[in-house]
Amino acid sequence: MHTRVENYMKYVEKMLSQKMNPEEKEEFLQSFLIQLSFYQHERIIHLLVTLTFAIISIVSLAFVFSTSNIFLFAFSLGSLIFLFFYVKHYFFLERSVQKMYTYYDQLVEPEIFTENIIEP
Repeated sequence: MHTRVENYMKYVEKMLSQKMNPEEKEEFLQSFLIQLSFYQHERIIHLLVTLTFAIISIVSLAFVFSTSNIFLFAFSLGSLIFLFFYVKHYFFLERSVQKMYTYYDQLVEPEIFTENIIEP
């Protein structure tokens, strides 16, 4: 998924740098919105998985401190390692979707993103 998102972001940047006529722009915008909804869905799923692993990790750690079971300790350690990678991936998805929102803004209101804007 990581590579797919990065490749799509490069593709969108390339398309934004090109001059498009209104029909091409509308077609690209519709395709972009479909892809954006896929990534938003992926982000929600990973949020749910991350929260589940966080709850499992906290509960198993509570049991580790109340008992001295080595199997439970190994399970807790494993769930914490998985949690780290899920959080890392979730934040990648979150940052990517946030960047796609700016791409959407550039498509819909390009005059806001020109370099000739004078700040008040």
